[in-house]
Amino acid sequence: MRNVSKLFRIIALAAILSLLAVAIPASPALAAESIELDPEEGEISEWIDIEGDGFTEGEEVDIYFSSEEADRYDDIGDEVENYECVKSGVLVDEYGEFDTSFKVPDELIDGDEDEEVHGGTYYVYVTYYDEDNIEAIAEFIVLAGEIELDPDDGPVGTEVEISGTGFTDDEDITVEYDDDEVDIASGNEETDEDGEFVCTIIIPKSTAGDHTITVTDDAGSMTEADFTMEPEITVTPAKGTADDTVKVKGTGFGEDVDVTIELDSDEVAEDETDYYGSFEVTFILQVKSSGTYDIEAKDEDDNKDEVDFTIAAGVKLSRTTGNVGDNITVSGTGFAPNNAVTIKYDATQVAATTSNSNGGFSGVSFKVPKSIHGKHPVVIADASHNSVTTNFVMESTPPAKPTLDLPADSARVGFISSQAPTFQWAAVTDPSGVSYKLQIASDLGFVSLVVPEISGLTEASYTLPQEQALPHGTYYWKVKAIDGAQNDSGWTAAHSFHVGLMPLWAFIAIVVVIVVLIVALLFLFSSKRR
Repeated sequence: MRNVSKLFRIIALAAILSLLAVAIPASPALAAESIELDPEEGEISEWIDIEGDGFTEGEEVDIYFSSEEADRYDDIGDEVENYECVKSGVLVDEYGEFDTSFKVPDELIDGDEDEEVHGGTYYVYVTYYDEDNIEAIAEFIVLAGEIELDPDDGPVGTEVEISGTGFTDDEDITVEYDDDEVDIASGNEETDEDGEFVCTIIIPKSTAGDHTITVTDDAGSMTEADFTMEPEITVTPAKGTADDTVKVKGTGFGEDVDVTIELDSDEVAEDETDYYGSFEVTFILQVKSSGTYDIEAKDEDDNKDEVDFTIAAGVKLSRTTGNVGDNITVSGTGFAPNNAVTIKYDATQVAATTSNSNGGFSGVSFKVPKSIHGKHPVVIADASHNSVTTNFVMESTPPAKPTLDLPADSARVGFISSQAPTFQWAAVTDPSGVSYKLQIASDLGFVSLVVPEISGLTEASYTLPQEQALPHGTYYWKVKAIDGAQNDSGWTAAHSFHVGLMPLWAFIAIVVVIVVLIVALLFLFSSKRR
């Protein structure tokens, strides 16, 4: 019976405890105190909003501003010696929260030593009212000094002049672009005795939009300004003709986005930008009439840039070097549509045609006329004054020297003077055609030509006309070959020859003497017979 009574008492006690557990609400878990600043950086005397959470309901808190870093539960006045109380007695509401604001001080005067506030990293501490233990911490960046950018927008590679004032005197400065240090290209690398400087930086590769330029001196003074990146494209070459390869480089576009290239509103290429918003793409120039067109690059974020591109008339020769008489085929693009087109070689028209509706033509041919070796302008022009000049290079290889045959060297021609000999030599060939020059002289130096130089010979022989018959004597002759491009083989070595065994007067005298002797002999013979 006693056991039963004891069991009932245990059951009753358990029931009472269960009812109490249901009736008494559970206490909320204590959350760690925390604070948030808005903004997290600013200038001296700027108002900063501060919100707290996780504090004890109904309590009051104090807010401190210090240059010294400390941990939670460290003491103000012990681990933190230089500080300024910027707000005191702020009430925590029923949710454990508070919301107030404070002004960034220009001095810290509540600690052990007075300290001027300059640019750099500072700390905001919160304690319960009239207590020293730090309950919550936040970092705040003081922006001190002023900078001006000139210009404050532009593409990659822009030279930006930075003018700074209000920094610490005689301190080295560091310039950052989006938190990455950049070189100072020119100007001051430290502040002067008035805390001022002027320097220049080169804007690095980056994406379209605003980027932060920050200047910090070694004493901690720091400020920043925004630079707006603008997209830019460059096109190489700046002008071209159909079928040319055109390269488009872009900078300052969006990050990792598709970009489309258009020529005169027609899509000609597409690409994807890299991490820095840059790209490089090529395309083959379309057939269009000559003129100025827009090349535009545009990404999916609507960042875009355009440049003028000139399409010029262009021509192609089937060959640009060769010989007299070669057949050359000409094609062209970029001329005025449906226009008369003329083709001139050395200012002489050699062909004509009419351009099609796209300003092009093809399959027009001409034969290369006789002309001197070297470059010769080929001018293709339409009636609308579009003109292209290219060059045809005439071959410059001389023909071989002829070999002299007759009269053979030191040969005798005829018995008596007044001979009209025939000169013969071995023929030579050349792709541009060959003609010959012949000289005949009475001296080996060819100072005294016995007949004028004979040129334009197309056969490998020549007979002097009777009116130029050579009198008795010794003579010299030589020949050279000249092709249709006026390439010269050079003169052959001279051959000598002799005309007649004796002069005419000597021959007549001998004949007279012989006749006289014969008459005398006949007379003597007839006298003896009598």
